Amino acid sequence: MQYNTLEELEAYFKQEIRKVSEKELEEVRREIEKIKNKVVTELEETAKLNAKIIVDQELKEIDSDHAISLSRLADDNNRRLMAKRQELTEGLFADVRNKLLAYAATDDYKTMMGEKTRKLAQRFRADAVLIVGKRDESLLPELLRSFSEGTQGTVDPQIELGGFRLEVKKDRIIVDETFDSTLNEEREKFYANSNLIIG
Repeated sequence: MQYNTLEELEAYFKQEIRKVSEKELEEVRREIEKIKNKVVTELEETAKLNAKIIVDQELKEIDSDHAISLSRLADDNNRRLMAKRQELTEGLFADVRNKLLAYAATDDYKTMMGEKTRKLAQRFRADAVLIVGKRDESLLPELLRSFSEGTQGTVDPQIELGGFRLEVKKDRIIVDETFDSTLNEEREKFYANSNLIIG
């Protein structure tokens, strides 16, 4: 194609330059779009990763707070249960104590004391001490009749609920038939074997 004038030639160059420029611009736009998409994808991935890290960290903190709360709740619950167990146990043994005190005021109690001391008097003849509580001091002369003359009687204020203790010093024998000792032993057995386990 032939160009007759300088203007036609100039117009041709301009058009060619525009075509080449537009083509290069289109390639640059595509490259920019690719780079932009790549950067956006990377940013999205980074944001997702950061969000996952943050969410995981938040979940760990929530789990930790939850575990601490559960532990505190369990501790508080155990304390309340232990206090209730203690209250019920004390109530039970207070009832038993009151029943023993009531029994110690009956004629059946006096009969029981007489029978037990007579049986022991047959086994231990001399050099013994029969010990009763302050409440049973009036029974002491009667109880000592079963024993031989060498047996002495005394009062121990520590025996509150009833019963007696016989000490044979020569043979180093102590026969403890006090309700106080029996109740204490039963309390220890109860705590050891009650199956009132908190857990």
